[in-house]
Amino acid sequence: MKKVIFSLFLALLFPLLTAAPAHAQVTTFPVLKVIDGDTIVVNVRGKKETVRLLGIDTPETVDPRKPVQCFGKAASDKMKFFVNGKSVILVDEKTTQGNRDKYNRLLRYVYLPDSKRTFVNGEMVKQGYAFSYREYPTRMLAKFNAEEAYAKSHNLGLWGSCPLNKTSTISTSQTTISKASTAPKAAEAAVQTTNSNTNSGGTFTCSGKTKCGEMTSCAEAKYYLNVCGVSRLDGDHDGVPCESICN
Repeated sequence: MKKVIFSLFLALLFPLLTAAPAHAQVTTFPVLKVIDGDTIVVNVRGKKETVRLLGIDTPETVDPRKPVQCFGKAASDKMKFFVNGKSVILVDEKTTQGNRDKYNRLLRYVYLPDSKRTFVNGEMVKQGYAFSYREYPTRMLAKFNAEEAYAKSHNLGLWGSCPLNKTSTISTSQTTISKASTAPKAAEAAVQTTNSNTNSGGTFTCSGKTKCGEMTSCAEAKYYLNVCGVSRLDGDHDGVPCESICN
């Protein structure tokens, strides 16, 4: 009888001893600094590494070649809210983007090690602090596009505060605007002014073109650079896109 009871005890105890923990242990990395809304510095095993968040793009605040863009500081502050003083989980996507970009920054999805596994990249887009970065698509592109559509339809963040081209995929005004000029009518007027300055000689829309070979004219190339935000058209960053057709 004792052997039977002991056997039953072992049968009940064994699954408890061998079961996997409810939450597998993950490696986290302390955040040392927030550079802007889509770039942070973390401590990776004793080494400072700059991390560019995959799949999103926020208005500029630190690029010396550009003025501070509308909602740039707000996006930077939001990133600080998410990660300052915390440790984060970093996940790569080497299949589509590689491990690092041309500036040697790590390309990563960033998660918080909380009970929700908060996806920082996605929340930045969903709450209207970042754009879905279509120029360099990732496997999460559809998710980011959906979150951008949600923020846009609800006028969240930059979508309710900045002069934006409503048909563009990635478009931020190059002109810094004050908080007092964020009313919808003022924003729409700013968009029309931007379009009239960059769209002379034709009617263009941001329809997903990303290469100089796809441009029909210099005017269209300038439109895609200045309004649609396709920065790769200006490889040497001199303000002139597609120099083969704009010289």
